[in-house]
Amino acid sequence: MRGVLNPAAGRGFLTGMVQEVRREIARGYYDYFPLPDVFLSMQRASLAGALSRARQRPALMVELKHASPGYGTTPLEPLDAERFVGFATRSGVEALSVIPQPEAFGGSLEEFAEVTRRSPLPVLFKDFVVATEQLEAARACGASAVLLLARLALSGDLDAPLPQMVASAHRLGMEAVVEVHAPEEIETALSAHPDVVGVNARDLETLRLDVAGAVQVLRTIRPGPIPLLAMSGVEGPAEAARYAEAGAEALLVGTAFVRNPDKEAFVRSLRGEARTP
Repeated sequence: MRGVLNPAAGRGFLTGMVQEVRREIARGYYDYFPLPDVFLSMQRASLAGALSRARQRPALMVELKHASPGYGTTPLEPLDAERFVGFATRSGVEALSVIPQPEAFGGSLEEFAEVTRRSPLPVLFKDFVVATEQLEAARACGASAVLLLARLALSGDLDAPLPQMVASAHRLGMEAVVEVHAPEEIETALSAHPDVVGVNARDLETLRLDVAGAVQVLRTIRPGPIPLLAMSGVEGPAEAARYAEAGAEALLVGTAFVRNPDKEAFVRSLRGEARTP
């Protein structure tokens, strides 16, 4: 299903994706356990630790996806797991993110497992998680952490309360990144005791990007020792600096990384490094 785009992209995008995930769960998409004896025994690096202990600031997480509904319906540059891990490793990033969602993003669980097999870096399972079946699939594929949306907790779309979902991820040996977009989601996120708090500049229901709004949310959050991760809207050094100034310790960079022809130079630029002669 790689490259298939969700016709609901735009208004009601998140609602449409939750419905699609429910269909995928029902038809067994998440019943995928590659070499469980190998993957379940893997000791994955801590995502929170990697973001907190980065030698350079901001810490960087780059993302593998094959389409980006927030930027239109044009497929992104073809990039397989091997090339993605190679680019990321040479760039010196701290962590990876992979979207295993076939609808709208063209991903797969097989590709996610291939990335975790090839890279020792912590890998975020960046899906629209609503059920424990997805958490189990993430762990079976070697994920270090899973993404959970505070918005879905508030809308009642999660199969269990958010703190319970976080606890389930922990029992499976993974960390939890809880994402917020609006100020009213912050208390819900923090009360679930996540390992990382993400602030997404993109409203997943409308796909509207609001970097200024994300900056305000970053300045509002007081997460204590929990790393703050800025998500979406990083096109270059200007946005990276703006997020860092607002308190983000780490950045998740997706579309701009995949599209950039010189990925290593692009990563260096986000940290304010000059090009090597």
